Amino acid sequence: MLRNILLTLLLIVVVFFAIGFVLPDKVHVQRTAKIQAPVSQVFALVDSYREFDKWSPWSQKDPQLKVRTSGQPFGVGAAYEWTGNPSVGSGSQEIVTSTPYTEVQSRLMFTGFADPSTASFDLEPDGAITLLTWGLDVNLGHNPMMHYVGLLLDRQIGPDYEQGLQRLKALAESRPKTDFSALKAELVTLKPQSYAYVSGSTSTDPAAVSAALAPAYAKVSAYLSGTGLKPAGPPLAVTRRWDPQAKVYEFDAGIPVEGVPQAATGEVKIAQAYAGPALKVEHKGPYGDLGKTYDLLDAFKTAYALKDAGPSWEQYLNDPAGTPEAELLTAVYVPVK
Repeated sequence: MLRNILLTLLLIVVVFFAIGFVLPDKVHVQRTAKIQAPVSQVFALVDSYREFDKWSPWSQKDPQLKVRTSGQPFGVGAAYEWTGNPSVGSGSQEIVTSTPYTEVQSRLMFTGFADPSTASFDLEPDGAITLLTWGLDVNLGHNPMMHYVGLLLDRQIGPDYEQGLQRLKALAESRPKTDFSALKAELVTLKPQSYAYVSGSTSTDPAAVSAALAPAYAKVSAYLSGTGLKPAGPPLAVTRRWDPQAKVYEFDAGIPVEGVPQAATGEVKIAQAYAGPALKVEHKGPYGDLGKTYDLLDAFKTAYALKDAGPSWEQYLNDPAGTPEAELLTAVYVPVK
């Protein structure tokens, strides 16, 4: 009888593992929500970890959750690590794909899992509504026990995803409805660059700005010719103050130069441009329309929880004297942190 019991138990174990081996080694979980917010505003919330804990379902499960963000402030390279109670576990994730404003994918490493998983956000605009699908693809490996765990993942993770999407929906719908999806902003890392410049001030009227910048650049060009310094790029204008209500624009009109020249004396000065992370946008069209680009940049910074890290500046990529207004190209740089 004892032998029969042992054989029966052995048979059960063999069958259990045999079934485990043929169970799926990959699991997909997904949930979808309709959000009454522009697709760009929703995308910003899933393309960065800066405000992840404001809508993540797991931050509520563990008020003592320890997190750390690193890497880029948004997009590919943004990373997040967490350590929490048994309800949330621990692990890390990093954005590996970011396609504005349609898709974000992250590489997930859960503690206890040998293989990485993939979290995905797919966005589809539908008028004033954004359809957001949050998905998870888990690779369970060859361990038959993990294959059994896979049978429970949808029931375990699905409710969390539903709760997270509802929190994200509430957050997105409470925010400004400015759609900045037409803005082609990129995050760049700027290196140190010397430039010679003349400071000045004028009104915020576009014609007055152009009239004030032209003689300033002429003075800088004359200085470069007299000192033998070589230009290293198109002219730039650093915004020291822009006050539309007071109608005051204070600026540094400069030209990048090669090397690190000695400090200048007189009206023309030498300075080092900002070095570090910055948003870069290429504006095409009249200079008078630059205000619209700056408005979209402000909305972008707010959505991504970015802060200014220094004064912004413009670099004029073609000559306004010989270029139609519609073809003017201006690179706008906004230092951020």
